[in-house]
Amino acid sequence: MSIDLTFIAQIIVFILMVVVLWKLLYAPLNDAMEARNKKIESGLAAAEAGVEAQAKAEAMIAEQLNEAKNKAHEIIAAAEKRAVEVSEEALNKSRREAEQILDSAREEVGAELERARQSLREDIAGIAMLAAEKVIEAELDAKRHAKMIQSIVEEGMGAA
Repeated sequence: MSIDLTFIAQIIVFILMVVVLWKLLYAPLNDAMEARNKKIESGLAAAEAGVEAQAKAEAMIAEQLNEAKNKAHEIIAAAEKRAVEVSEEALNKSRREAEQILDSAREEVGAELERARQSLREDIAGIAMLAAEKVIEAELDAKRHAKMIQSIVEEGMGAA
């Protein structure tokens, strides 16, 4: 078995070609592939971080929305309670005013009634005095006496 010189030259050329291709083609291609893999991995990590951030933001928004709803319910409940209180206060105030008006009216009616009674007493006393004067002035028989009292009463009632 003899090794031919061309064969050795071919082996040397092959080894040189592998070294040259390794240095010029495989190493840069491998570096480019690794850089691309790193870029893809960082993009995926950023996407995952974005998804996590979005989930956190959505959770925070949902929590804030629930807090806002609860606050709104509290405000509405407080407003309804205040409206009931104001309504009750107004109703109580109206009742007190109505009672005061009724009391005042009763007092006025009572005073007017008392004035009317006093006036009636004065009128009756005047009529009695007038009748007594007439009776004393003239001594009359019973028939004339009754007739005179009747006319005096009619005069007094007509004046009143």
